[in-house]
Amino acid sequence: MADNAASLASDIASLISSGEKIVLVHGGGPQVTALEKAFGREPSYIYSKEGFKSRRTDEKTIQNFVMAVGGGVNTSLTLQLRKAGVNAVGVSASSGIVFAKRKILVSVENGKEKMIRDDYSGKISRIDASPLLALLSQGFVPIVAPIALGEEFEPLNIDGDRAAAAIASSLHAEKLMLFTDVEGYFRNFPNDLVQKAAASDIPIFQKTASAGMKRKLVAVSEALTGGVPEVIICSGLKEKPASSALAGSGTHFVK
Repeated sequence: MADNAASLASDIASLISSGEKIVLVHGGGPQVTALEKAFGREPSYIYSKEGFKSRRTDEKTIQNFVMAVGGGVNTSLTLQLRKAGVNAVGVSASSGIVFAKRKILVSVENGKEKMIRDDYSGKISRIDASPLLALLSQGFVPIVAPIALGEEFEPLNIDGDRAAAAIASSLHAEKLMLFTDVEGYFRNFPNDLVQKAAASDIPIFQKTASAGMKRKLVAVSEALTGGVPEVIICSGLKEKPASSALAGSGTHFVK
C-alpha cells in the first residue's frame, strides 16, 4: 500500500470531503525486511503447523520494526495525506490504543515443533479506541502503526490486518478494507475471483489460500465476529483503491 501512497492519499481526501470518517492502519513488512538487510541481518520466519508464516521478531528485529514501521512508513503516509489536504495524524498503536501479550510461539521445522519464548510478537488483548475517537471528533484522520503495547511496556509486533480488524470492531466501523496486491480472494488463483462471500465460507477458503491470504481471512473473520457488517479484501494498487472497493471491486464478505 505504501507504494501506492499518493493515489491512496488523493482517494482518501476525496472520500473525506464527501463526509466519510476514516482510520488508516498500515503495515510495513517489506520496509522492515529492507532495513534488516541494510544492517546485514537476513530476516527469518516462523511457520506454524496450520500453515501461517510470521516474522521471527527477536530483540534487534523489534527495534528495526519500530524504526521502519513506526517511523518510516507511518511518517511517509502521514506526509502524503497531508500533501493531499488531509488532516492526518500519525500515531503508534502502542500509544495506549492496542494492548497485547507476548506470544510463546511454536515453530514447525523439518516436521518437528520448536518452542520460541523470546519473540517480540504480540497477541492482541484489548483495544482502547478513545484516542482515535478523540482525533476523529476533531476532524483528524488517524494513521496507525501496528506496534502494540506489551504488558511490560515493551513494543510488540502485531499483524496489521488483525490490528485493523480489532480497531474496526472497537470503533463499530461500517466497513473494513484490507488492501493487498491482488484483486481479492480467488478460488483458483489467478482465476475465479470471488466477489461476494459470507463468514461461513471462510473455513473453506482457508484450505486453499496462500499463506498471506490465510492471514487476511483470519482478519476478515475476526472483524465480522466483532460486529463489522462488511469486510472487503481488495487491491491497493488501483488508481483509486478505496473508492474502487466501495464501488464493488474486490471480495466483499458479510456475516
